[in-house]
Parts: sequence; structure tokens; C-alpha cells
Amino acid sequence: MLNKEQCYQIIDFIVATAPNYDVRVLINSDAEGLTRYANSTIHQNVFEDLTTVTITVIQGQKRSEQRTTDYSEEGLRRTVAEAVENLAYLPDGGTQPPASREPQFIEAEHYSSELAQACGVKGRALQLKEALAILPPEYQAYGIFTHTDMQLAYGNSLGVKRFVHTNSVRLTVLIADGQGGTGFKALSSRNPGEIDVKEIFAQVLERAKLNVNPVQVEPGAYTVILEPAAVANIMMYLSFTGFSAKSVQARMSFLSGKLGEQVFDERISITDDWHNLHTLPLPFDMEGYPRQKVEIIAQGVARELVYDTLTALADGVNTTGHSVNMPARGGIPLNIIMAGGDKSLEAMIAESDDAILITRFHYMNVINPRQAQLTGLTRDGVFHVKDGKIVGAIKNMRFTESILAAFNKVEAISSDRTAVPSLIGNTYLPAMKLREFHFTGKTE
Repeated sequence: MLNKEQCYQIIDFIVATAPNYDVRVLINSDAEGLTRYANSTIHQNVFEDLTTVTITVIQGQKRSEQRTTDYSEEGLRRTVAEAVENLAYLPDGGTQPPASREPQFIEAEHYSSELAQACGVKGRALQLKEALAILPPEYQAYGIFTHTDMQLAYGNSLGVKRFVHTNSVRLTVLIADGQGGTGFKALSSRNPGEIDVKEIFAQVLERAKLNVNPVQVEPGAYTVILEPAAVANIMMYLSFTGFSAKSVQARMSFLSGKLGEQVFDERISITDDWHNLHTLPLPFDMEGYPRQKVEIIAQGVARELVYDTLTALADGVNTTGHSVNMPARGGIPLNIIMAGGDKSLEAMIAESDDAILITRFHYMNVINPRQAQLTGLTRDGVFHVKDGKIVGAIKNMRFTESILAAFNKVEAISSDRTAVPSLIGNTYLPAMKLREFHFTGKTE
């Protein structure tokens, strides 16, 4: 992978190759080591070192973008020529977003050599070997363990330069008994020693042991306790369909017309903040603009949205630095954080007379984005909590629920939070206890 000086040399070369154009360059240089295990055996170790250079050339209202993994001078010169040549065939695309100007430099180093050493290929294998050894013979483990070294650089023809270097690990653990009893956990971290692989395996194994002989529960409204992974599943869809200015401008968001109003229980506060140590530390976005902390929900009140430059122009405001170089989607939050409550997850369970504990969801879809209405299936552990104890497993069910309604029926929010990897970026979330959560279907 490339270092900062090499990234800057590529940017300068590209800008100099097209001196009469508005040129913007984005460089993703990632090295990922992935260990995959199944049937309690490591069966794959792969390593990918990939650098992608995205070159955008703008002339008036025309915008041409080309990507290449060939960052030799010849390869870059050819890609720039293709981008410039394509301008002649493109229609005007309307007002183009202005290039980032200030500050001239944003540079950040969040790389942990201790994390890289502990979770290199040998480190991952040794940690998994120790964890797999605790499993009884009737249980098998499946999942991935990755270490990612990421560098992101940006530059433009105004002399602006951006660079960040960070690394992180992700671990997913699924333990199954072969008869349908499973347990699951997914975590991410940038802090050495924060992920105790053996302890995580032990926790998931205990859940898998509880997830046996599930009983059928009829569809209806129940009090539920959503573990952080289940909250993360919901939050991903809220982020994509509700928290961006693009979705509000299109009148598709459940926040449309509600800024400044109470939309959730006052105990719910949701921010997007790259400074949080449990999320992805990107101080700038894919357009080179400084990333801002955004208070999306403050004590239940809808406050702010995330913007890229095009959606900011439409609303006459400044970008919040949330471009992911996908103009059709607008800005997307990558660092969702929900404030914790005043009780541990264990206390929430212990204080429940009758509730359903949910590990996570899957096969989720949006039914009505204006109501934040989602549907999906439970997975890898649904449990009946009675008189403060987990008394048995429940068969998987389908839920159909307006999160706009559900997040106004909060019983409790856990004080402990978990860093859960999302489709893009990371989340840092608590568990939640909600009343009258609707299940609309059952499984055989």
C-alpha cells in the first residue's frame, strides 16, 4: 500500500497532467488480512493490498469521473486522458459542487502498530486456536477475523491535500450445534486488547446452549429487549433512509417536515461523530471537506441532517462533510453513536417480568420510509425472559414495525454499548428495551 508522500505525488502528477481543468483526486489504499473459519477450522487466510485512484475532471457544468488501479505514470496519464476526452460527449450536469478550499491540509494518524502486531495473520490464528479449543465437540464455529490497514487521501487543483491512516479489526462469531441452536456476535475495534476472542466465544457458546428446543409464539405485540446487534440492524436502515438531507429533500425520510420536533423518546440521542474512538476516524469526506459532528437526534428531538456538497447547495447551507462519493445518495452517516442509558443489559433482563430477547435481525426491508416502517426476521437467538431470567428459546419470527412508533415506547436503554460494524462505517450502540413491538409472522 502507499504512504502519504506517495499519495501526494500521485495527486500532484494528476493535477499537473490536466492543468486547464478543475481536477479532484481520491485515493483509497487498503491492505486487508482476512482469516475465515468454518466447522471450527481455519480454512482460509487471504491478504489483499489494493489501491484505487478516482479522478474527477470538471469543466463548466460537465463532470467526468474515471477510476483505475494502475497508478503508474503511464496508467494515470491514460486515465486522465480518458476523463478529459469523455467531457466532449457528456451533457451539462447542472451546477457542480465547489472544490474544497480550506484548510489546505488535513492529516491524521490513527494507526496502532500494537493492534497490527496482535492481529496479524499469526496473531489472528493463535487467538482463534485458543478460542476454538473451548468448544464442546457438538458445537461448531463459523466466522471471520480481519485486520484492515486503511489510507485515504484527497487532493485537488487548488492545492488542497488530505490524508488519514488508520487500522481496525472486525470479528464475527457464529456457534451452532447442528440442530438449529445458534449464538452470534459481531464486533469491531481499533484498540489493542479490546476484543478478547476467547471470552467472546464463551459468551456466544452460552447463548447457543440456551437456544435449544424453541417454542412457537403467536404473532402480536410484545415487550422486547434488542441487543446492540439488533439495534445496529435497525440503525443502518434509519441512516440510509432517514438521516440524510437527500432523503428529506426527496420527501422520503421519516424526518421530513419534523426538524425541531420531538420524534423519539427523550432518552434517545443519536449523533454522527468521527472523533469517537469506537468508530471510523475519518476527519474528511470523499469530497475533501472537513467532517463535522452532527447531532441528528438530541433527547428525542430531530435536530440536524448530514450533507454532501450537492444537497448542501440545494438547501443553501454548508456541507457537513458526509460525502461517500455517491451523489445519488447524498451524504451518509458513517459514525452513528447512540447515547447510553442508566442500566446494564443484564439489569434490563433481570428487571423484566415478561419479555422477548432478540440477538439480531436479517432479511430486512423498508416498507414505508416516511414512517420508518421496517420488516425482517429474527436470527441466531430469540429468548423468553420471565421473572428476570432467560427461561427458554423461541422460534424465529417476522417483525413489522414503525421505528418512529417503536422508539417512542422505550422502557430502558443500556449503559453499556458495543461497537458493531455496519455496511459502511461503524456504529456504537446500546441495547434497548421497547414495549409493544409487533411480530406479524412465525416460522415453522
